[in-house]
Amino acid sequence: MCSKPPLRILESLDLLGAWPNCLYLLKGEEAMIVGGGMSWIAPALEKQFAELDFDSSRIRYLVITHSHFDHCGAVPYLKRKFPRAKILASAYAQRVFSLGKAVQFIAAMNDRMLEISGAGKEAGTLDLKFDGIQLDQTVSDQDTMDLGKGITVRFLETPGHTQCSLSAYVPSLKALFPSDAAAFPKFDGTGAAHPSPQYDFQLYQGSLKKLAALEVEILAFEHHGFLRGDEAKKFLAQAGRRTEEDRKFVLENIRGSEDLEGVVQKLAEEFLEQTRFLFLPPEIQKSVAATVARKILETRRE
Repeated sequence: MCSKPPLRILESLDLLGAWPNCLYLLKGEEAMIVGGGMSWIAPALEKQFAELDFDSSRIRYLVITHSHFDHCGAVPYLKRKFPRAKILASAYAQRVFSLGKAVQFIAAMNDRMLEISGAGKEAGTLDLKFDGIQLDQTVSDQDTMDLGKGITVRFLETPGHTQCSLSAYVPSLKALFPSDAAAFPKFDGTGAAHPSPQYDFQLYQGSLKKLAALEVEILAFEHHGFLRGDEAKKFLAQAGRRTEEDRKFVLENIRGSEDLEGVVQKLAEEFLEQTRFLFLPPEIQKSVAATVARKILETRRE
């Protein structure tokens, strides 16, 4: 069963944020926040950081696993709160953050969720404006970061969901942070939601296989908490099966352009029912589902 934040998973690992947008505090001699969340969770984070028995000056790294608005929206707030922390992401994410239209879209989606959640009234007090992200360091496949006390983070390039997707793995804890490179649990914690290979379906499948080869005891998602033990070990295999089921569904039900609308509508509605994401407008999820369907259809021609 997935667990909700805030929660101490291990002495060296805390789950923070909110159920739809999770962050993780990974602690050695130095500390790292994995996940960039959204600005609406900042009031919860303020309370959680205040209640932690932890010297926040040890936070030296903020890891953005990919550049989507729901995975980086809280980063400017976090950087202002922890100015000594270096922002890490992939080189392609750095390119995305240099685009004015991308920054405007990320800001707009985070502002929208501030209003929906009721956190908008605290935006000024906490300085939650999304005004862009400047990386301090890019990381790539197999790069490592030693936090001390036996906590070494290995970064893995896991493209498919996006071109800039990164996952993180801590061998000593057997803890994997897959971000959206794999399907994540449904809202109620039962089973895998629809996967979201928006960049390249075959690369997405390859990234899943890469993750599935790791020895995992803790599977820490940025949506809907974490799994541990046997549940964690089984989930990646389940996510792989769900990905193959979606591929077959699309290929079997789209024979011509006239079939696309119905399949896309079904995928979009099911995903929103599975996730209950208030931050994701139905029209955007429908656009995402259309992109996923097209990426799957491309495999028919290859």
